[in-house]
Amino acid sequence: MNQAYKVLPHESLDSRIFLSRHTDTPFPITKFSSREEIEKRREELRFNLRMAAGLYPWPEKTPLNPQYELVGTFDGYTIKKVMFESRPGFWSTGNLYLPHPLPEKCPAILNFIGHWEKQRLTRWDRADYPQQLANFARMGFICLVTDMIGKVDSLQISHEYGKDEKGLWQSNGVGVQLWNNIRALDLLCSMPEVDSENIGVTGASGGGSQTLFLSLVDDRIKAAAPINMISLHMQGGCQCENAPGLRRDTDNGEMCALIAPRALFLAGSTGDWTNEQETVEYPAMLEAYRHYGAEHMVEHYYQVAGHQYNEHTRRRVYSFFARHLMGKEIVWEEQTIETGDLQDFTWFRGSGHAPGIEGDAEFFAANKQERTDAIKNLSADEKRKMLSWITGINGARAITADVLSESVDGITIEKSVITSMRGEQIPFIRLIPANWNGQRACLALGSDGKDCVDEPAIRQMLQEGICVISGDLFMTGEFEGVNKQPETGKGANAYFTTFHYTTNAYRTQDTALLWQVATRFAPECSIWASGSAARAAACAIPLLNGIKKAQFEGSALSLEGDEAYFNEFFIPGIMLVGGIQGCLELADCNIEFF
Repeated sequence: MNQAYKVLPHESLDSRIFLSRHTDTPFPITKFSSREEIEKRREELRFNLRMAAGLYPWPEKTPLNPQYELVGTFDGYTIKKVMFESRPGFWSTGNLYLPHPLPEKCPAILNFIGHWEKQRLTRWDRADYPQQLANFARMGFICLVTDMIGKVDSLQISHEYGKDEKGLWQSNGVGVQLWNNIRALDLLCSMPEVDSENIGVTGASGGGSQTLFLSLVDDRIKAAAPINMISLHMQGGCQCENAPGLRRDTDNGEMCALIAPRALFLAGSTGDWTNEQETVEYPAMLEAYRHYGAEHMVEHYYQVAGHQYNEHTRRRVYSFFARHLMGKEIVWEEQTIETGDLQDFTWFRGSGHAPGIEGDAEFFAANKQERTDAIKNLSADEKRKMLSWITGINGARAITADVLSESVDGITIEKSVITSMRGEQIPFIRLIPANWNGQRACLALGSDGKDCVDEPAIRQMLQEGICVISGDLFMTGEFEGVNKQPETGKGANAYFTTFHYTTNAYRTQDTALLWQVATRFAPECSIWASGSAARAAACAIPLLNGIKKAQFEGSALSLEGDEAYFNEFFIPGIMLVGGIQGCLELADCNIEFF
């Protein structure tokens, strides 16, 4: 690095170097000042969840084509096998529990299973799903329970779906499962026997995560019971609960509070990550509900136990749903059932799966095409909204430190640092030629940071009386030698991108902050960028105010295919807007290549 351009007299303290949010990070309680603030935040986090899950815009709701097969009719209830086509060629599978005899209209409960080994067939003291669902049906509820992807009958794709290049498209298990669950809700609402105004949802552990996500995005849920999941110091430990961007600026506690003022039941135990729910998460929910005068809509049960959806919890959940979906005060004593061969509850008895999509690769190809078709007809403003979420360029105000100034060979060199509320430390310089008239400036960016100002093209600009601003994008220039936590591979926190932007995304943010400062210096500004900086700048320019001209090193932008982007320019979601080329097409300025 050219020492003439060095700004910091110390190692960088850019906060992004030290960020280490992860699934077990303790998060603070989010406090809201008003109902209006809650509702604004709810819309923001609905958009956040949909983008993270690859569900913005919504996929088309294609025919469900449900199939049913009777398992048996028992004392007070009937069980059927059910599967439905949540998207073309992809089937969601499970069981339908119905009261017997069946009334004309029934409230319904959608049930999600966590990571219990036997899933909806689980029968033991910590969780007994056949018994729980049979008792719901005996009470008068219609219950639909569906398989997690990669489990029981849902074996068209793996449970770990969503890794590597799939992140470029936000194609992940969170989105697959959430869309399955939305379509399951559609199925219930389409049944003439279901009272669609009174539908609840419940699940424990990973099923609690799915309960949370569905309740946040779908107002058809009237009452939600996420069991042994909602915690401010554990956010979900599986691929199906973690998608890139999902918790960069939020957490499960905040998302759960935004279910307000609908009915909410929380359960916690002393022996898992809900061990503080009695004193932390439950009071936090009450604070949010208080803005609606709806504290009575939050119920809670805390017990000495391990990770569970046990009989003690179930007894209270029965009463909760009876109260909010039936309008009845019922103390239900759980009745023991006999199931016989549980494999009779399944479609494929542990081998094989529904016809259609075969494997992760085929699903990914279909999902990419579906996303491409859905997004291509969006307006430019909608695509820019998506790009803002993808890159993290959000209009943050650039703040600069006091300027240090010196003259070298007739050029004034001003040095400073840019920061914002995110805690960046971006060293930058401004080169002011003696013949500058205060009108024209260029933001020059390169792979090696500020050293790009020694390029012949930049020296020519200075001779022509153009002021040049340059800075070190994240992990370039004065960041050299800094040890940063790895984002992928060995040593990386699990689900790093769930909580953080990638280095390349941070570089696009830095471009936007540097541009903001550059435009303060002169009324006519342009961008010149080479190497890896050209990629970051190309993705930033659709979101830069007032840009009229940009010059890029063309060869640096010639990435093709998911593998190249994943290895050389990984920004989760970037392919949703067409990659670098799509960003250039969104830019409202003259673009030249060198």
